[in-house]
This record gives sequence, C-alpha cells and structure tokens, in this order.
Amino acid sequence: MGCYKRCYLKEWARDTADIHGLKHIAGDGGNIRRLIWTIATLGAFGYFLYLAILSLISFAESNHVTKTDVESKSEISFPAFTVCNFNKYREAAITEHDIKNVGTHLGIIDEDHNLLNPHLYNDEFKNRLAAVDWSSLDIDDDYDMTDFTNRTGHQLEDMIVECYWQGQNCTADDFHHVFSHLGNCYTFNHVDLNMTTHSTISAGAANGLKITLNIEENEYTPTNDLDGAAEDAGIKWMLHHPTVPPYVKELGHGAGPGHHTFVAVRHETITSLPSPYTTCVEDTSGKLSYYEHYSIQACRIECETELVYAECGCKLVEQPGPYPVCNPAESHECGHVVLVQAVTGDIENLCDCESPCNVENYPFTATNVKLRAKYMQQIYSETEHNFTADYIEDNLVLLSVYYEALNSEVVEQLPEMTVPSLLATLGGNFGLFLGASVLTILQLLEYIFDEVTATCSCKSSPTNRVGSSRAKPAVKDEVTKTTDDDISIIDIKKDSWNENYTER
Repeated sequence: MGCYKRCYLKEWARDTADIHGLKHIAGDGGNIRRLIWTIATLGAFGYFLYLAILSLISFAESNHVTKTDVESKSEISFPAFTVCNFNKYREAAITEHDIKNVGTHLGIIDEDHNLLNPHLYNDEFKNRLAAVDWSSLDIDDDYDMTDFTNRTGHQLEDMIVECYWQGQNCTADDFHHVFSHLGNCYTFNHVDLNMTTHSTISAGAANGLKITLNIEENEYTPTNDLDGAAEDAGIKWMLHHPTVPPYVKELGHGAGPGHHTFVAVRHETITSLPSPYTTCVEDTSGKLSYYEHYSIQACRIECETELVYAECGCKLVEQPGPYPVCNPAESHECGHVVLVQAVTGDIENLCDCESPCNVENYPFTATNVKLRAKYMQQIYSETEHNFTADYIEDNLVLLSVYYEALNSEVVEQLPEMTVPSLLATLGGNFGLFLGASVLTILQLLEYIFDEVTATCSCKSSPTNRVGSSRAKPAVKDEVTKTTDDDISIIDIKKDSWNENYTER
C-alpha cells in the first residue's frame, strides 16, 4: 500500500491538482527544473501564508475606517443654545438672612460677620451689612438653597435686552430655565418648551438667533465656591442638542461685554460602530435614571449626582434626582468638594461615561467685533433702558447664532474588513500566488479520503478509490491490448512470408 500511495501522490500532483507549481514539480523535467519549481512554489506558498496571517490579524483587531460625506438639506433643526452669566449670585439680591446662613460658606464674611474682602464690594453693600444686628438673626436649619440660588441669580427678564429669531421678536417664553454649576441658565430651543423646536430653511445670520444680553457687572459678587469666576465678566454659552442637558461650566464658551460675537454653526452626525470596533453605547434605552435621552453630558451629570449623594447624603441644587438638596454647610463643605474631585478626576470612583453610537454635534466658528458704544447709546436713549456708552462697553453682550450652510456632514465608521472581504482577500492571494481556489481544497480533501480508505498493494490496482474509475487508465489498457493484437498479426504475416520463401 505504501508503494501505491507514493505513486498515486505523484500522479495526483501531475494530473489532477490545480496548484500550478505541483504539475511541474511532479512532471518529467530534469532535477534542476524540478528544484527551481519547488523553490518558486514554496516561496509563493510562504508569501501567501504571510499575507493570510496579516489579513486574519487585521480582521481579529476589528479595525475600522471613517467615511465622510456632505448631505444637502432643505431644512435643518436648530440646536439648543444655553446662556449663563459668569456671576452666580447678584449682590443686591442677597439679604441679611442669606448672609447669616451662607455668608461664611461663600467666603463673604467671617464668623464675626465681618467682610473678608471689603475692597471687593461696593459702598452700598458694605453699609447695608454694617447696619445689621446679627444677634437678632438665627441660622435656619431648613434653609432652602434652591430658592437662594434661583432668587439671587441673574433673572432672564433682566438679562435679555433684545431677542430676534429669524427677524421676529422672541421673548422669555422662548427660553427654558435650567440650573447648572453657574447657577441660573437659560436655554433657547429646549425640548421641554411647550412648542415645536425651531428649524431653519436658509443659512446666514438673518435666519438665526440674535440676542442682546446685559451681564449686570455691578451686581457681581465674589465668592469662593467652585462656581465663582471672579476674574471673568461676561456670558458663558453652549450649543447642544435640544434633548441634551447643558454642561456649561466645563464645556461652555465665553463672550465678553462690549463685543458682538458671531457663531457660525455646522451640523454633524456621527455614526460609530458598536463593540468590538468601539466602546460606544448602541442600546441607550434605560441607561439613565433622570434623563430620557442618553448623552455623555447626561451620564456625567447623573454620575456626579450619585457621587455627591454617596458621600454627603444629599445633592447640589443643579443636580437631578429625588435626593434632598444639601444645606449651605453640606453644599460647600462636602458637595462642592466631591464635585471638584469628580471634575478633576481626583476620586476613586471615576465617572465612566461612554459616547452613544449615534451623535449629533454642532461644530462652529466664533468671531467677534467691538460694539459701537456711542452709536448704541443714541439708539437706547429713546428706550426704557437708556444705556450710556460706558455701560454698554461694560455690560452688553451681542450674540448672533446661525448656520453657515444648509447641509449636514455625515461621519460614518465602517469595518475595515468584514467576513466577505476577508474571504475575497484570502481567495485573491490564493489564486494569485498558487493559482488555486476553494475547489482546490476540495481536490486535496478528495485525495486524502482516497488515501485513507484505499486498500491496495504494489501489484494490484485500487478497488475502492473515488478516483479509480478515471477514464485515463482504461484508455491505457485498451491501447495496450490493441498493440498486442497488432504484434500478433505482424508475426503471423511474417511466418507466412518465411514459408513461401522456403518453398521457392
């Protein structure tokens, strides 16, 4: 049987196999020619294995490519636009009762009710506190920090001087009040407003939002909590999706008084591949407890809320959830400390918020120019505001927000290699370097099956091979038989000729 297998392997390689090099290796050429073909075939096979391994590694690594396209739109939904004052508490709105309860925690007074930094406050505020009989005021155990933050923060009706949406007047009803780390903030085009969200059918500043805000710098109150930004005066604003809560303190942008800031917005949608390609969240339903729509900002706010509650047993004013609001001592001695640690990452339980697989972003380009204060003074002199040129330079912020083009940039992640492309790559290399295909593998399996199941010897022919019924061996037998008959006929004729020759 071993002899037959060696003979049949050579025959299979020469007559049956589709791998090009095997025919020449098993052919009738000289040793040098067979050696050259052996080296070439082994080299091609080795390079094929190298490329196949690279393809398999690339497939296992789940790499991806990014496809970017620009789609024209006839109408685009306008983003939400949130504005906050850099100042959290208005000096004139803080009462003696407020000072008694929160003054020491905010760094306004010491334990003896003396101003810590009297040079930072105006004379009216200093005189008002000097006249207070502090012994007649008691600490309120049920002091409402939510009411304090809302009441002493900048009010929308005082902040908005003018507002236009696509050339039409807009009012305070077009804004939604939200709490943030900066206190009172107001969102235009918020999803919770009892109206349809705004959209635009044309690009340009005339088809967007134009708003004039008064920062009331004379009301700024220096504090020592993490929300205070005593060195800044102006508006902090943020663009975001209407369903996404604003995270203005960390992600917002600034606009200073005495300037007109132009915000040219673009619309962008990003579709990321789920695991194993990225770590984005594909199924966002039920991921959050206090927000209906999942986003990184919403996840981060919820995580910070849970961290503060776990450490302090309460939540800050701006945080969602059913937990009780911290009192002044808990807010500034515990809540703000934990929040700072969470924001800076200096805490054991970090907020691990992953991006959703489908995101809408609003990249923008912001530019600004100086306001003509004296010209605007003439305009406002005939209105109820009656602003002076100096007041305009120190307090008025003008913002214009609009789409720069009516199209959407679509960014989509695609797998670098899928199962069909992997098979195509392997098959292409298999055919290019070895001249083989999937059916060649079937031929090899057929040969192995024949060798395993065959019963033969060197003197006998195989009786149970898949390939034993080939036509070629039968043709050889027939040719051999015919040749023997022809030789016999020739011999008979030769004998007859010899007899005739003898008789003669």
